[in-house]
Amino acid sequence: MRVFHNCVKYINNYLPLTNHWLILAASIPVALSTGTLFVYSVYGTQVADKCQLDAAEAANLNISATLGNSLGGILSGFLTDTYGTQLPILISCFALSLGYKWVHWQYEAGPDSQDWQLLSAMFLIGVGSVAGYFSAIKAVTVNFPNFKATAQSITVASFAISSLLFLFVSTTFFEGNVGGFLEFMSYACGLLVFIGFIFIRVDGHIEHENLDGHLDHLESGVEEEQEPPEPTEATELLSDLVNDDPNHIDKLKTMNLKDTLSHKIFWFHYLILAIVQGLGQMYIYTIGFIVKAVHYYYKNEVHDSAMPSLQSLQALHVSIIAIASFLGRLSSGPTSDFLVNRLHSQRHWVLILGMSLMLLGHAMNIVNLSTVSLDIHGANVYLSVISTVIGYSYGISFTSYPAIVSDIFNMRNYSLIWGITCSAATIGLTIMTKVFGHIYDENSTSWDDVLKDYVCAKGSGCYSETFEITSGLCVLVIVLILWYIHHRSKV
Repeated sequence: MRVFHNCVKYINNYLPLTNHWLILAASIPVALSTGTLFVYSVYGTQVADKCQLDAAEAANLNISATLGNSLGGILSGFLTDTYGTQLPILISCFALSLGYKWVHWQYEAGPDSQDWQLLSAMFLIGVGSVAGYFSAIKAVTVNFPNFKATAQSITVASFAISSLLFLFVSTTFFEGNVGGFLEFMSYACGLLVFIGFIFIRVDGHIEHENLDGHLDHLESGVEEEQEPPEPTEATELLSDLVNDDPNHIDKLKTMNLKDTLSHKIFWFHYLILAIVQGLGQMYIYTIGFIVKAVHYYYKNEVHDSAMPSLQSLQALHVSIIAIASFLGRLSSGPTSDFLVNRLHSQRHWVLILGMSLMLLGHAMNIVNLSTVSLDIHGANVYLSVISTVIGYSYGISFTSYPAIVSDIFNMRNYSLIWGITCSAATIGLTIMTKVFGHIYDENSTSWDDVLKDYVCAKGSGCYSETFEITSGLCVLVIVLILWYIHHRSKV
């Protein structure tokens, strides 16, 4: 890796000058391209059909991409902290381009495609979708120390809106030509990420090995003069952790990686993020089943002649969630920075706001929809409100976390700590989707002669019990965060 790093440093001599504004601007195309992991729904079904994959084999493609995402996050975090941002961004550029091109080759092969090649391609896409993204987040964090959350929100929001952008491209310019769309993705993603390679240049630890041992001081390598960082939350936090001993005020900020990962405050935030991610992503991944249950109920019980198609309703809610999440992510940063810089408060209040909205959305799903509306149109309006509230609350809650992590822990290991923290999403999502699936299947007791399968004909009764459980988890997170804020405010 040191050899590759030295090659990159040599290439930098021929690249244009950069600054913190160009770094922020370049993080947008990087986030747009790395966010294409969630564009899988646009081409996944067609790939499975043409390559003759059954449901289990198609599901394995998602698992392979998720595995690449998780392992890639940890690996890219280490590379970013050690060698700087450009090497992981270059890996992202290569992995996305090759990954989408590889899927394109297999799609064109059709029945002659090989499962291991599809799995390998999706694994590469998973790695590429996180390597450049995490590097971009760290770059904007160290270049905007006083407005880190605002800068991060722009990058994170761009990641969230990526699926809608490429969905628009697919439907407008390719109109069902999946092969052409996949080939376009291989070129477009590589080009967009390469913009980041040119302008997003932040040094890692290796650049500071000869600076008299001052390895804890991480500079951007771009601007010679920067405003001093804002007072960190660590100074407010540590006294409570170590019995108010003033000698340990900056302990978390100076901890090595091993001590950080064994510290109770790291695991506290890991738990909170697992629940937050699980609550938001569970709804995103299961909205299709929720709409399906409601659509089936009104179609068979009410016999509405003006019934919209299930596919159109599902697409509507996916779009609503994506837009609401984008707006939540975009507003999270300025709100967080306003709390810290103007009100001298704690960023965790953004989590309280987000989780309060999340509680509202999940509690609304407990209500029996048949008492809300006698037709699918009124029920869909009600569900659209829920999708808006949950999408926005998930966006604003999740986006508050990169700044919280950078405030509390050592920036020297920021990308790796953030990558490990993000692995909490897999745990939270897995548990909550399993709960949803178990309850949904338990209520699927009606035999459908047309579908030749058992279906759930209870409408909102198919899933309301799940949201009783998740509403309780929302309350638990709110109580834990309020407890955390209260104890830290005493310092």
